[in-house]
Amino acid sequence: MAGWSCLSWLTAYNFLGVDLIPVILFWCLLAIGVEFLPVPLPQGGFVTLGFPIIFASLLLWGPVVGSWVAATGAILGVGWSRRLKPYQIVFDSAQLILTVVSSSFVFKYSGGVLLGNNPLSYIYLIPIGCAVITYFLVNSFAVSTALALQQRTSPWQMWLANFKGVSPNYLAQAPLAILMAIIYRLIGWWAVLFFLTPIYVGYHVFKLYSDIRQKHLSIIRSLAAAIEMRDPYTEEHSRRMVNYAVSTARELRMSMEQIETIRYATILHDIGKIGISDQILAKPSLLEEDERKAIEEHSRIGADIIKEIDALKDVALLLYHHHERYDGTGYPERLKGEDIPLGARIISVIDAYDAMTSKRPYRLALSQQQAVEELKRLWNPV
Repeated sequence: MAGWSCLSWLTAYNFLGVDLIPVILFWCLLAIGVEFLPVPLPQGGFVTLGFPIIFASLLLWGPVVGSWVAATGAILGVGWSRRLKPYQIVFDSAQLILTVVSSSFVFKYSGGVLLGNNPLSYIYLIPIGCAVITYFLVNSFAVSTALALQQRTSPWQMWLANFKGVSPNYLAQAPLAILMAIIYRLIGWWAVLFFLTPIYVGYHVFKLYSDIRQKHLSIIRSLAAAIEMRDPYTEEHSRRMVNYAVSTARELRMSMEQIETIRYATILHDIGKIGISDQILAKPSLLEEDERKAIEEHSRIGADIIKEIDALKDVALLLYHHHERYDGTGYPERLKGEDIPLGARIISVIDAYDAMTSKRPYRLALSQQQAVEELKRLWNPV
């Protein structure tokens, strides 16, 4: 509520006059229009193209108008288009108000002057640059902190996962905001409408970034589905393992990038079984020695399949080593202890735990306590 309290105070003590109401409505409508096009971020949340419009209104009239434009876009644009819950709308609009106010404060006290009727005489690049950076940092870290609290990770890791890749495109919108403000003063409101085209192009750039990641996920799901169709047990096994592995990685305070790698590797850890005979996979009794050696090949086969995808090379490494054991008796390289990649160690332990606590055709499931004791025995580094 701090954001709305701040806006209420600013509005009460900085009355701008009824003649500005049509102007405010114009910029609010622009904000609503572009905020209807949110792009999902990799780890939750979304980014919109409202920044140029909000920042232009800030340069023209200061924090009061800029805040109302931002809040209106958040409520009637993003909130409506994404059917957000009331508390999400309140947070989103409040953090945008605080973002605008913070940016305006930096702009003013670094020597910036609002653009008047002769705007070319008032372009101070250093104050504008400082205000742009402030806007980006406050906005992105507010969103990152909220998401980090939900996902039990650090705001910094969340920021890296969500905003590191989009920050150049985000900051590149600043010149567009400055031009919009100048054109508004020199020509009029109708000329500003032509800037909706580059904003729409910017939306597609952001969307392309999001779509590339979604395509990666689609590839992963398709590959996983291939083996799940051959082995009904694998489908539920993989789903349980993903939950266990991601929770474990978060408890170990691993980075968001590492967690994503572990997530993908866990989904795909049995993809190599696509190269194993159905007769062996479906055998209802214990495997013979030659059959066991054949099924051990699935970690190498899986890594060979996945390493051909450039974006998943780190995942391939975990697939290759996910059956290593701490005492060096695993496969395929018989690595020991810390020589085993941490992600592969997590998958190995989770895989063994889920296998032991699941009923198989040739044995009953162990209890959770029995499985934990067995893991301690097998993975005791002493």
